[in-house]
Amino acid sequence: MNKKHIGIMVASLALAITIGGVVAVTVKEKRYDGQGFSTAVSSQATTLAEEFWNVDLIIRGTVVSEGETYSQDTGIATKRGNSMLITPATIQVDKVLYGEIDKTEITYLQHGSTDDPIESGKMVKPLEDVLLILNRTTTGAYWSYNFDDGIWRVKDGKVKSDSQSELLNSNGEKEQQLEKFIRKITKAAKNKKKSSDEPDI
Repeated sequence: MNKKHIGIMVASLALAITIGGVVAVTVKEKRYDGQGFSTAVSSQATTLAEEFWNVDLIIRGTVVSEGETYSQDTGIATKRGNSMLITPATIQVDKVLYGEIDKTEITYLQHGSTDDPIESGKMVKPLEDVLLILNRTTTGAYWSYNFDDGIWRVKDGKVKSDSQSELLNSNGEKEQQLEKFIRKITKAAKNKKKSSDEPDI
């Protein structure tokens, strides 16, 4: 193999690595919000304030009831069809930690069906004490902020979640002290800002 071919291979490899790095920085996921799509963005935010730039509401509440699963047209044709399953839950708002709300109850939308044991296992259940980090929809209902990142179960003065966020989890621990966690997330929400490398959506 001559020097020219080696040079082309090295340049191609460098380009592939660069493109891969750019793609890894930001991943967008379209989520249906009842009338349109909300976009969950996973980025290389360096602070929780940057991570929370699109959070609308943080509450502590009690799960009142779980509604019937229904199918919602997403408006986008895909190979898997153009509908998604949503299971609503009614949440009694016990305390607003961030944001504004004039209701004592909200509708919290969950992806998936109660008939699927894996999906159902991740859903909030009646009487559970929860702390929810939320995005508001155009209909007034709420999605969990960035899927598992927004769902925290409260028990014995601690919170626990399936979140994979290094910024939300404390030293990789899935369980954290409730009051310390509340201070951390409310401070981040009150100081939220869009990172300079965050895309416009």
